Amino acid sequence: MQKDSTPKLNSQAIYINGKDRTEEMESYSFEGDKCVVVYKNNGKSYSYHQSKIEIIQSALQTQKSADIFSYLKAVAETTGLKSEDGRNSLADSYERISFIPETSIVSNYLSQKLPEKNVNSSPVEIFPFGFNLSQKKGVDEAFANPLSVIEGPPGTGKTQTILNIIANAVMNNQSVAVVSNNNSATQNVFEKLEACGLSFLAAQLGSLQNKKAFIENQTELPDLSEYHLTDEKRLILTESNSLLFAELSEKLEQKNELAHLRLEIDALKTEYEHFTNSTATIFEARFRKNTNSHQLLSLWIKLEDYENANKKLKWWHQLIFPLKYGIKDKYFYELTYHEMIQIVQEKYYQVKITELELRKSSIEKALHDFSFNDKMKEYTRVSMLLFKNFLYKKYQGIQRPVYSESDFRLKSQEFINDYPIILSTTYSLTRSLSKEIMYDFVIVDESSQVNLASGVLSLSCAKRAVVVGDLKQLPNVVEKEMVVKTDQLFDEYQIPEPYRYSTQSLLSSLSELFLEIPKTLLREHYRCHPRIIDFCNKKFYNDQLIILSENKKEREPLLVYRTVVGNHAREQENQRQIDVITQEIIPQQMLENANLGIVTPYRNQTTALQSVFVNTDIKADTVDKFQGRENDVIILSTVDNEISDFTDNANRLNVAISRAKDQLIVLVNGNETQKDNNISDLIRYIEYNNFTVVHSEIYSVFDYLYQGYEEQRRKLLSKQKNTSVFDSENLMHVLIKEVLSEQEFSKYDVMIHFPLRSLFIDYDKLSEKEKRYAQHHATHLDFLIYNKLGKNPVLAIEVDGYEYHKTESRQGERDAMKNQILEKYKLPLLRFSTTGSGKREKLIKALRNVHN
Repeated sequence: MQKDSTPKLNSQAIYINGKDRTEEMESYSFEGDKCVVVYKNNGKSYSYHQSKIEIIQSALQTQKSADIFSYLKAVAETTGLKSEDGRNSLADSYERISFIPETSIVSNYLSQKLPEKNVNSSPVEIFPFGFNLSQKKGVDEAFANPLSVIEGPPGTGKTQTILNIIANAVMNNQSVAVVSNNNSATQNVFEKLEACGLSFLAAQLGSLQNKKAFIENQTELPDLSEYHLTDEKRLILTESNSLLFAELSEKLEQKNELAHLRLEIDALKTEYEHFTNSTATIFEARFRKNTNSHQLLSLWIKLEDYENANKKLKWWHQLIFPLKYGIKDKYFYELTYHEMIQIVQEKYYQVKITELELRKSSIEKALHDFSFNDKMKEYTRVSMLLFKNFLYKKYQGIQRPVYSESDFRLKSQEFINDYPIILSTTYSLTRSLSKEIMYDFVIVDESSQVNLASGVLSLSCAKRAVVVGDLKQLPNVVEKEMVVKTDQLFDEYQIPEPYRYSTQSLLSSLSELFLEIPKTLLREHYRCHPRIIDFCNKKFYNDQLIILSENKKEREPLLVYRTVVGNHAREQENQRQIDVITQEIIPQQMLENANLGIVTPYRNQTTALQSVFVNTDIKADTVDKFQGRENDVIILSTVDNEISDFTDNANRLNVAISRAKDQLIVLVNGNETQKDNNISDLIRYIEYNNFTVVHSEIYSVFDYLYQGYEEQRRKLLSKQKNTSVFDSENLMHVLIKEVLSEQEFSKYDVMIHFPLRSLFIDYDKLSEKEKRYAQHHATHLDFLIYNKLGKNPVLAIEVDGYEYHKTESRQGERDAMKNQILEKYKLPLLRFSTTGSGKREKLIKALRNVHN
């Protein structure tokens, strides 16, 4: 009979019959299929069958993991708030942890090993709170992966997603803890449960105050008998709802396509209006009624090819073109190629809009015939009925006990069986119940605002975790004093950068540690006017959002107000902007009775605004305090004489804009600025979409038109398998696309072979020779980078072959002329030699210097 050596108990936990008995044991050893345990209190030994024993290893088995945990513990001692008696509750919570099981998510966090996916998980089909496609994906990922992230941009229904995870976990007899950095987010979850008659499942714990409130307000179980279903009825409803779920999933694809079409039509109409305002109408050419956009693009390309080859149209073209391209007007053939192309471009807008409108109408009819809204309501109703039937069966005949404060620790398992949903702050979760309790799910809401010390603490009792947040919104704030102190600790422990307390939230830390972490972006947006949220979509979310909100006509969705020129801001307060709000914006926009919020970057301006609007329904606060709130109308008071980096912070601006449901009014100082920053992007976007006259010598780029053209051109060149006929330009196109895909430059896009004559409104600044060159059909820019938000060109790029572009060559002379022309119109030009190096670095530097 061989005995194993006695292991150290602090490196393991020993469960007997499912209960942690580690601290009661002196030692244990295995003899055959028996485990012999010696207890501390009496020194006696007891034998248990091996099947009754479970040994769980510590998460701190490696020095690396132990160092990271020790660092976080030291951070807790440094940053944790102290109570009146001098106790640091965050540090106390870390001190209470005597063992972290390797089965907890913190084990993966400390070891930087992403837990393996559960390949046997089945897709979820019960969504009692309703669903869309990305919410469905987020719930599926939560059950398929021990650790997953749900990215929840504003207005995309993250609380609804959390509630569906909770419902399915409860139906699997699993416990769920929902935590955030404050009580407001978890209170929102509780209120949604309460509205559906489900609050009896949840206990709001964490702080001593919450625990006391719970003890004093315990209620009996509600009567769930009305939700009782026979087994036969339940099976029938489950089967019918499953079929309806499949149908709805298919129709949701159509709803998303419909949302995209509406936005695309709106954008195309806006661009067409800019096109017609900036180009002279030649005449209304006649085309066949069935002419499509594909034919028009092909005709454009054909005419351009003829012009470049100096070919003239023959008599037989008048026979072929009507059949092939739909053009019927004889006068068309008497025009210049440039005039012909302009007519085709205008017709393209008209036809493309009609095509999209027809597709939109077709989908709208299909959804109407399907009765989508009614079917979704019925699916949700039945799903909730099936959920409540489960709860009826679970709780029927049970008299739930009244718990005392000591029961939180002594009867934790019984408590969590009665209350499977625990709500707490990240700070307090481990003190809500016994320290041995491990939750089947811990859902961390608003995780971009959760600091590492409290976030990791909440994951220490999680078997599975779903981390919900948005890195494009404001992170947690670390005070300067704490930055210094915690950075000193970080340097002492010499651990990887994703664990740095001063720069990382829980969400950002996980995202950097686990590049392959399962992530679901909630794409469907329901809150803001399409024009408002589309700025955020283009600027911050790389056009990934599907905008399902309604295009209401009551108010102009986007407005810019400018004060008179002057240095009105003093100590982060701007009285002139307050005067404009009270004397101009509110009366002119008839906001006296509107659901109005005023946001500003600075506390001083907030204090001044709050004193002006005291005893009114108008809410004024900092952008940071407004995160998670919303109003029908939002006024953004920027305060600064010249926009500061703090005001211009991308996350802060994203939050400010996305608070507005129906109307966003941006108030800036009238001081002219050429800086290319986030606020100026917003102003350009508003001016473009509101058709404000912007005095510029360069056209807006008609990107929709030229992207359609480029796509058609690429198809015709597909046999060559190149974007351009020149390999050097193909390589440059790939490089530009790679650079523009980075978040820093995501507001830009690129066009290839952009004609110079389509760039300028007039040629007054040019000599006759320069004018002839600029207007020539073959003169183009190899690449034109433009700002997608205001459609304004920002950088021209030329790729120069060594021999072809020698200074003394004819092409060298043309290059010099192109340089002069672009310099006169203040459009930066970047030239790359095919023999040069460091192209990526030069391009990034040029983009960073745009308008700076």
